[in-house]
Amino acid sequence: MSLRSTRERLGSVLDTGVALRGAFAELFAQEFSYSAGHLATILNGCLFAPSLLTFWFVNGVLDFSTAVAIGAVATPAGLQLRLFAYLLLLPMFLLARATLHMLHPVHRAQLLAGACPKTRLLSLDWISMGILATGLPLAIQNFGPWFGMNAVFVLGVFVVPRPLPTRRTGTVKLLAIVFGSALFLYANYGSAVHVLPAPSIVLGPIATFSLTDSTTTRLFRLLNSVTTGPLLVGTFGVLMNRFLTRPELTDVPLLRHALPQRDPDLVVATNAAVGTTFYLAVGSIATGQPLLLP
Repeated sequence: MSLRSTRERLGSVLDTGVALRGAFAELFAQEFSYSAGHLATILNGCLFAPSLLTFWFVNGVLDFSTAVAIGAVATPAGLQLRLFAYLLLLPMFLLARATLHMLHPVHRAQLLAGACPKTRLLSLDWISMGILATGLPLAIQNFGPWFGMNAVFVLGVFVVPRPLPTRRTGTVKLLAIVFGSALFLYANYGSAVHVLPAPSIVLGPIATFSLTDSTTTRLFRLLNSVTTGPLLVGTFGVLMNRFLTRPELTDVPLLRHALPQRDPDLVVATNAAVGTTFYLAVGSIATGQPLLLP
């Protein structure tokens, strides 16, 4: 074998190695690309998303803290059941979204090509709302504080700012939100602070009016039955979606970043109903007592 042929073969091997290295580097870069690649398809939310896990955790902390504060969870057993359903929610949500993508022919082609479809068919936020909204009748049993807080909100956010100059409306709305929240807290918990006058003396019926136990029970059964609960919670979700995205609220400087963007009514209603159905199914399996009719 001549020296020249040896060099040619060695050069061919080296060229092949360089080409393979470049191909692997390109494939590696593509797979870790933010917008394309099979690994990105998995990590950007089609099968799993770290950002979605963060949202699920933070949203759960805020929602459950609020539910406990307003009395939407009456017993430790009820809290444990909702926490258990919320823990199961994330894998169920990811599996449902992956299944929907694979069943849709266009989305399936995008997935197999290494791209994540951009769609808003499922919303973790509205599904989780369906889990906690079933406890609202327990929260509004003390109806007076709720009525007082919302009356302040309506007057301070939607009525009083109308004749005022634009530069002052944001301050008035923010003060109304702060005052309404303080009114709610004082009416519910002011009696525990001995240095403050009794809420019943200062606020009268706003602090004392409550729904009867029978009314609360009927409302609770309506929201926690399989036949009526998903429909009612879905309707409530649509109303909240429209209310929280009104321009009177979104133009308040400190609120605009905390409020959600308006989603289509069908998406909100469907996801809220799915969340309620999921929670009721988990509750039925855990307790062995499904509530079919209110």
